[in-house]
Amino acid sequence: MMEFPTTRDNVKLDIVGLLAIVGESAMSGHVQPSTASWTTLLPRLIPAPQSFLKTTRPWRLPFNNSASVVGIRSGNFSQTLNFFPDVFHGIDHLPRFSVRTISITRSAESDGIDGIFKNVAVRKFGPMNLLAVIGMIFFLGLLVAAVILRDGMALCAVLLLSVTSSLVGMGSFWSVDLQRRRDSRSVPNGDVVVLGRQGSFIVVRCTEDIARELYFGQERCNYYLGERAFQVVAATATFMFMASVVFLANCTWNLQASIGLSYIILNGLYWMAALMPQRLQWDMSAYTLNDEGTTTEESYTDTLINVIRNTRETQWIRIAGAVPKTKAWDAWLEEAGEKIMDSNWNGRDSLTKLLSAAPSTTGFQPENTSSCARPRSQQSASVGYLGKGPRDQQPPEYVV
Repeated sequence: MMEFPTTRDNVKLDIVGLLAIVGESAMSGHVQPSTASWTTLLPRLIPAPQSFLKTTRPWRLPFNNSASVVGIRSGNFSQTLNFFPDVFHGIDHLPRFSVRTISITRSAESDGIDGIFKNVAVRKFGPMNLLAVIGMIFFLGLLVAAVILRDGMALCAVLLLSVTSSLVGMGSFWSVDLQRRRDSRSVPNGDVVVLGRQGSFIVVRCTEDIARELYFGQERCNYYLGERAFQVVAATATFMFMASVVFLANCTWNLQASIGLSYIILNGLYWMAALMPQRLQWDMSAYTLNDEGTTTEESYTDTLINVIRNTRETQWIRIAGAVPKTKAWDAWLEEAGEKIMDSNWNGRDSLTKLLSAAPSTTGFQPENTSSCARPRSQQSASVGYLGKGPRDQQPPEYVV
């Protein structure tokens, strides 16, 4: 016969300290947005504070390694898509073989004085700030309960946990530092094309200043504490957190149950926040985005024709390595550049003729068929799309 505790005192809560450290997988994604706001300094309860206790701090925000960016006229090229434009566009969620056109301008309230503009920051009423306030409410409630019940061990545990959260927040407190264009000379528009892995494109119409800030300049984390001070703060917080776990194990039953329930609720709330889109976390009102529409084609060739007519340029395609490096494709791009404005030009038929006229390799048996034995030019031609990308990237599926 199964046995269960018959009284409250038979329920053991000695391991309630474990509830304070679970949830690290959810908290790891919240570290940067939660420490970019002043609310990170509030004394509060946070799940898995050890997520903040790293020996080093990231110097930039995570980027999208499966997308690349090329300047239509400037010729700038980046093999990755920075964090904020990735939040703007969500290119990984676009349909296959689609072309989206948008324009980005500075919002009216973002114009600054002496070249200083409104920066990107965490939303004032975003999930991270709200959760910080909720965590502080839990802390204050448990603190009052510990005083009323005269539980000294619980009082020490709650105080240590809250001070630990403030210390780790202070050590990682930072602001966004976007790379600004400082030269005032006249330059062409900074229009760019974002290339996705699924054969989709985003044409962005913007100034060179915005292109430098969002796409080609790397945003940095501007920390308020130096590296040495951060290491001292992190070490202090680590020892305080370990001491708080010891105090938790010696609290009275009522306070252990209350603290355990608080961490269960907070873990659930942080998991819910992890499921929210990133755009709800960040205030990017410094920029105004105007969506001009999205079209979807049946093949990669039709998508290229669409985006060429949209950009009225072909040189960026070679820079980005968006097509195979063969004479047939080079001839097709040259023809496309000449007939951009010709609505009667059939790009698919033209490419078919050029590929049909190309030398055939059928029946050719090389002595060594390994990819390492082929000339570099042939290896890159076989990869085709995004030929300038990292070696571990695989080409997307596309239909000629």
